[in-house]
Amino acid sequence: MDRSHPESALLPYAAGELSGDERNSLELHLESCARCRESVDTSAGIMRAIARDAGNLRDPDWNVYHAQLRRRLAARENPQPRRWWRPEIMWPALTAGVATAAILMVLTLSHLFRPAIVPPVDQFAMEGAMRGTDVGLLRNYQVVDHLDLLENYDVIEDLDQLTPAEHPNAPARS
Repeated sequence: MDRSHPESALLPYAAGELSGDERNSLELHLESCARCRESVDTSAGIMRAIARDAGNLRDPDWNVYHAQLRRRLAARENPQPRRWWRPEIMWPALTAGVATAAILMVLTLSHLFRPAIVPPVDQFAMEGAMRGTDVGLLRNYQVVDHLDLLENYDVIEDLDQLTPAEHPNAPARS
């Protein structure tokens, strides 16, 4: 069986325009091919609907047709310059411009409303800067001689709450 579909012959078959041999060959194919049968049935239905509605068409108004044709030809010869301020272009462009201006204003003015960020102090840089500084007032305080003890202030902060340790050679208290 031939699997090719005679698609170009289906419409003339539905219209009854095929010769006897072509018609017989196509009918033989249609007996075994549901796809082509459906295509012929659909085409025949469409052609019947067109033939039925063709009688209901009114005659064209040739004066209106000629006027429209002249107007289109004149427009082609003398095209009007397109205006850029047409509403379908103007409103989206205006909206985009306002949105862009608002975004730029927010970005420009946002630094005024942000709290200042204080950079962390670099302790080594501060020590280097203070090396040559005169600290004459601090020489009068004996505490300055023992600053290494105060470095661990959180350790010695609660020394007054500790009980003294018993010395091994001390006499026992009663």
